[in-house]
Amino acid sequence: MIGIMRKAGLLALMLTARFIGVTAQSLDSGLRIDAEVGGQLSSGSMAPLWLSSNRYGVTSPYDHAAYERVGAFRSLETDSARQWRRGYGLDLMLSQNAPSRFMVHQAFFEVEWKKLNLSVGSKERPIELRNNELTSGCMSLGINAQPIPMARVAVDYFSIPFTNGWWKWKLHIAYGMTTDGCWQKDWVKLHGKYTSNTLYHDKSLYWKFGKEDARCVPLTFEIGLQMATQFGGKAYNVLARDSKELADMDLPENLKAFWNATTGKGRDATDFTESNAHGNTLGSYNMRLRWNGRTSGGKRWTVGAYFERFFEDQSMLTLQYGIQDHLIGLDATLPENPYLSAVCMEHISTRDQSGAVYHDQTKSIPDKMNGRDNYYNHGIYSGWQHWGMGIGNPLLISPVYNDDHTLTFYNNRLKAWHFGLSGDPTPQLHWRLMLTLSENWGTYDSPLPDKQKQQYYLAEVGWTPQFLRGWSGKIGFGYDHGGLLGNSFGTQLTFKYNIYTRK
Repeated sequence: MIGIMRKAGLLALMLTARFIGVTAQSLDSGLRIDAEVGGQLSSGSMAPLWLSSNRYGVTSPYDHAAYERVGAFRSLETDSARQWRRGYGLDLMLSQNAPSRFMVHQAFFEVEWKKLNLSVGSKERPIELRNNELTSGCMSLGINAQPIPMARVAVDYFSIPFTNGWWKWKLHIAYGMTTDGCWQKDWVKLHGKYTSNTLYHDKSLYWKFGKEDARCVPLTFEIGLQMATQFGGKAYNVLARDSKELADMDLPENLKAFWNATTGKGRDATDFTESNAHGNTLGSYNMRLRWNGRTSGGKRWTVGAYFERFFEDQSMLTLQYGIQDHLIGLDATLPENPYLSAVCMEHISTRDQSGAVYHDQTKSIPDKMNGRDNYYNHGIYSGWQHWGMGIGNPLLISPVYNDDHTLTFYNNRLKAWHFGLSGDPTPQLHWRLMLTLSENWGTYDSPLPDKQKQQYYLAEVGWTPQFLRGWSGKIGFGYDHGGLLGNSFGTQLTFKYNIYTRK
């Protein structure tokens, strides 16, 4: 009996070793290792906005800065022929004159089965329903800040039964924790408000109607809701409504706190007579209408329109306060040509914020008014930012720009027109141009003395030479002009090299 058990154990050990060996070999296939260096110089106190924004926090916003970056990645596409797919990434950075000297920018592992995806760690995730290269950004879940480590479950578009693919759903839910607590403590001045070990939650649900490849009407319409919440952790130097003294708060992280963050219920310790949503809760409705065309020669092109409606807490979840605040965009991708590949135009307005009046319901005054939303700011948490950069749209100027070192968004009421163009003259050359014209009013609590106009420009060219296999480079020029951030001209140079690729 003992002999049989030993043989069975030996066989199990051999099979386990074989499985580990096959798995290790399969995980090595598709491995790509890249190294990248970049630097910038600017004439102003800060770099031009579009040289540092919407780059996942890789590029420093300061006037002169540099970084070195090395990463190893395996894409899920490597296993595209399989039902089970695995991917991973490790992306490390050293930076000079940046919020952090050393940064684990990305570190993730993900597994996918059919339409179901599980991802654990910090990973760059694109904006839904728009051209990520040319857009000004997303109001809720953008690409402006360092990725937040999280555990994320997602289901990609799947067809609703009996609709023959004309109606599809996709959804995701995630929980994580921000990593900038030590930086906040060092960056804010004495008695300044900051938080540490803040928990994070986001989720989304999208519907898609139509088919891109439909013969007669290749028209698709996508509509969805995405929401996010900062909760838990510890808040320092918080001023409660019924107190004149600063206090530190250990914020709840129990099951009820997770439930409230997920459902948008509950209240904060600083709420007055009326409960508000638990933690810093925000989100946006997103929709996109797109025509997916094809020329007689078979070249693809698209033209579309999209709309985003942002909300803080429970106000603006309905149409009660109108649609004065919005992000509206038009974009197109053109048939392959050497002149122009894609165009984008957006109009952004955040000036209303449900109105200028805010008042909780009381026994003496039963009327409740949900105005003065104060986008991205919060009474307890350090705002909708990570490592000083706004998680949403960078036109609502990030706290890292503040001379007084407060984690406050001092300019969240604005109107802007944004334009973007890109092209591919040859397979080795790629360029893009961006221009943003904005008018800014500060905030309701701290309005600017006068309306300030600000302009942001970007011209960028990338080159992937055939005779230098594995090398690519990019040079960009940015210019800011106006009374909000002042004038700044800057240039940015980036080189990237593919160290190793295993097929």
